[in-house]
Amino acid sequence: MGVSLKIGGDLMHVRPKTGLRISHALAFLLLLLRPIDSSAQETRTIDGKRFTIHTVEAGQTLFAIGRSYAVPVDALVAANPEAKAGLRIGQELLVPMYAVVRREARSAPTLLTDGELMHTVARKETLFGIARTYGLHINDLLERNPDLNTSGLREGMEVVIPVAVRTDPKDVALRPAEHEESFDHQVAHGETLYSLGQRYGVAPERIQAANAGLPEGLKAGQIIRVPRIPGVEPPPAPRPVAAAPGRPYRIGLLLPFALDRNDSLRANAMVEQGKPLHEATRIAAQFYAGARLALEEAEAGGLMAEVTVLDMGEDPRTWNPVLKRAEIFDMELCIGPFHRSAIEQLARAALQAHVVCPVPQSNKVILGNPNVSKVSVSRPDLIRQTGRYVAQRHARDQIILLRPDIHADREAQEQMARTLTEALADQPSRLRDSVMVARPGRRDLGDLPGKLSKDRLNVIVAPSFDLEFVTNLVGKLKPLAARHRIVLVGMDSWLAMESVAAADLDMLGFLFASPTWVDHEDPRVQAFTHAFRERFGQDVDEYAFLGFDVTRFYLKALAQLGTSFSTRLNEVHTDPLHMGFRMSRTGPENGYRNEYAVMLQQKELRLVKAP
Repeated sequence: MGVSLKIGGDLMHVRPKTGLRISHALAFLLLLLRPIDSSAQETRTIDGKRFTIHTVEAGQTLFAIGRSYAVPVDALVAANPEAKAGLRIGQELLVPMYAVVRREARSAPTLLTDGELMHTVARKETLFGIARTYGLHINDLLERNPDLNTSGLREGMEVVIPVAVRTDPKDVALRPAEHEESFDHQVAHGETLYSLGQRYGVAPERIQAANAGLPEGLKAGQIIRVPRIPGVEPPPAPRPVAAAPGRPYRIGLLLPFALDRNDSLRANAMVEQGKPLHEATRIAAQFYAGARLALEEAEAGGLMAEVTVLDMGEDPRTWNPVLKRAEIFDMELCIGPFHRSAIEQLARAALQAHVVCPVPQSNKVILGNPNVSKVSVSRPDLIRQTGRYVAQRHARDQIILLRPDIHADREAQEQMARTLTEALADQPSRLRDSVMVARPGRRDLGDLPGKLSKDRLNVIVAPSFDLEFVTNLVGKLKPLAARHRIVLVGMDSWLAMESVAAADLDMLGFLFASPTWVDHEDPRVQAFTHAFRERFGQDVDEYAFLGFDVTRFYLKALAQLGTSFSTRLNEVHTDPLHMGFRMSRTGPENGYRNEYAVMLQQKELRLVKAP
């Protein structure tokens, strides 16, 4: 039976890319997830950085593409890690505009379809100089441009650069794009490019490129070509997940689409270029798209479910009528709502349903609501994770806890002190039984410099959210880092403080606990990102990752453990892309909270997972 979807009360069966019916109430949602057509070369913004999209053609090389955009090959490979294995015909390359060398951009050559370059001769330029610029011999240029033997070189003349003569099989930058070996695959019902990529270990865009772009998407029964990875045999098909006996599970996606805030867009049946969506609508649309990919993956695995999608809006005027609808009382899993009051109303009304709060809320939302899960990690849990990590990793180092007289930070300071002391007690190799304490002021370091060790690593722990204190602390610690080994442990909120320089945090080895992390070099993240773009024509953001991870975790819980899954959540394990899950509860009368966090460190102006 698979996964069925109800939107606005109209039942439809999910057929990715084919035959999808949608009710008028949410018809424009698909438009929210499509880009505006433009005659200019396609660009994308990812993590705040702008990229130009280049489609690789036969014979083209990383060297030639980089020269044509005035972007170093290293920057191209950093933005496209899969290019380390060579280019593929039809592959989409992200060309980082932030890496453009401006002095070279003005005279950048034109990339020709066969991979050669067209260089326009500048004033006073010589044939020898052009050959040296492209790593060629003068004879290579003369052979490719025979007219130069008679006409000579003139300003404004176009000279073809024969990149192919530089081909070196050991240098991936000079290796021309090629077709790939592939094998046939018959598409099964519910399969997507993302699920096929996961199954065969191939990035979805490689499958798409091997099949002329799949302009009509995947269709059940269709025979497609799947690129083969040399030396790797395709794994067997995944074993279907056992479904609920006799009937599908009933699931609700209760999201704040707030469609009434976008009436003009809906009335025009288009998204006007440059006109921003209402923020709640944008967030809900991204979350919904990520959840859709998780639902389709679950369907391909054999899960039977009926999914009802409802617009909860942003206030009681909208969500009160929705929470009185008959289908609410039959649901067994509800992902959403996003607002605390709506969650509490739903938890009391639908006692048979497990309600998932997917966005940050106070831990109070789970108090007295045993059927509620809160997956966004709270600040106290982040502080506990930080203290435990420091005690375990740096027990033999000089740990210094900063306790400035800042009223708003006192609770965090107390909690960090308790956690560090308790965690150090379990470390037999600890330097001392308790941490050292320093008391800097808001604008000065106080007694901190006198407590720094010259022989040991100084791990300075500052559980503060005060902008003035953090800014001054980072600025005044920077010169001390030249004489002492320092690691500064702080909070994830520091990254959003504009007065704190990223380069200074880098110098101090800034370390913190984060509730989420996306490793963009992870092949699974790359596969998801490409599948999202292919399906929805939009760049993925944190809410799409959130929608996928949360929906995937709770669907697996249902499939693996049935409707009583909430008592055994610690048995459910997934490979998250954005958010991990370590669910716990403080008593049978309360719900579940997520204690998962990842320690991150800033190195070379980027975040990496701490060891």
